[in-house]
Amino acid sequence: MVKKETRSSAQWVEYMLFQQATGATAQLAVYEGHWMFIQPTDKQFTVTTPSQAGQHSYVDTLLGTYQIYNRYSPHILYAVGEFDWNILDDQKLVITEFILPPFMLVQEQQKSSERVNWYKGEHLEPAQIEAAFQVDPSRFPRRNGVGAIQPAPGEGNWPALKWFASLMALAVVITQLLLLFVKPERLLLQQQFSSQPTTLDNAATATAAGSNNVIVTRSFEVQGPAALEFDLRSSLSNQWVEVPITLVNENTGVSYEFTKSLEYYSGVEDGESWSEGNKQDDAMLAGIPSGRYHLNIYPISDFGTSLLVDLKVSQNTPLHSNAVLALLVLLVYPGIQFFRRYSFEQTRWLNSDYGPQEAD
Repeated sequence: MVKKETRSSAQWVEYMLFQQATGATAQLAVYEGHWMFIQPTDKQFTVTTPSQAGQHSYVDTLLGTYQIYNRYSPHILYAVGEFDWNILDDQKLVITEFILPPFMLVQEQQKSSERVNWYKGEHLEPAQIEAAFQVDPSRFPRRNGVGAIQPAPGEGNWPALKWFASLMALAVVITQLLLLFVKPERLLLQQQFSSQPTTLDNAATATAAGSNNVIVTRSFEVQGPAALEFDLRSSLSNQWVEVPITLVNENTGVSYEFTKSLEYYSGVEDGESWSEGNKQDDAMLAGIPSGRYHLNIYPISDFGTSLLVDLKVSQNTPLHSNAVLALLVLLVYPGIQFFRRYSFEQTRWLNSDYGPQEAD
């Protein structure tokens, strides 16, 4: 039979199947290349119709909740073959479809009667039809769009993928919290110095041959091997300051060097405010052995102006960026699958008068 909806141009084909050994009948329905196997069931289902505006009918089952997808009356355009009922009576039916992909429940009710028949539908791939009936797939109608109960991408492994990604993300968070507990952050040094030092609290000054003034900080203990974070901040205004720093192990004489530059410029041009640079920067030295250390600082500032710089040295500073990076890597593939499935579902419900977009 070729059918269409009475109030729509949508057409589909239904093939009647007969199992001679048992006398059972079933249907194969195909709409725009999407196949569905439909069988009658003696089970009666309860349709729940919410009273709230914008919510649609549904059927609750042990398998899950079937959402209403379509309601229509069929009109027969063409039929050939043997049928054990008056097929023209089908045009007196009201058909309501509830979906839980890849399954469907079909409610069939006479317009002038309270009698209700139920059918169960299941999505089939064209390859299954080809294998069952030995039909050349080139004769199949071309698949178009998303079927009413066509499984979303990755349907088979999506539940496992969700649980795996969630558990791994939880493991990353727990690991990060454990690291914070086992190796809490330690503040080793906090000091303010001038780019043109004379004498400052908690700082000693010296003169090195062929160099600028040197600031020698107080000593501090490192419990290594550890990563040390150096945080530098200064209140700059159209100025710059360069800060070479040497970390010296007082026991072995081994030193570690790095240089940081801070600069910040701002102004107004053609009525528009602008700014560039940064008043803060940080550095990280990894694998520093245990021992007693101090810093030698050789600050140089713009035009020799005296600028105050705040320095903070910490051990076991939590690297939240590593945890965030691990979470992002873990969630890349699940995220791609989620948006693929979301787009797929949005397309599915565009063919329905009862989709989420209709409720909105």
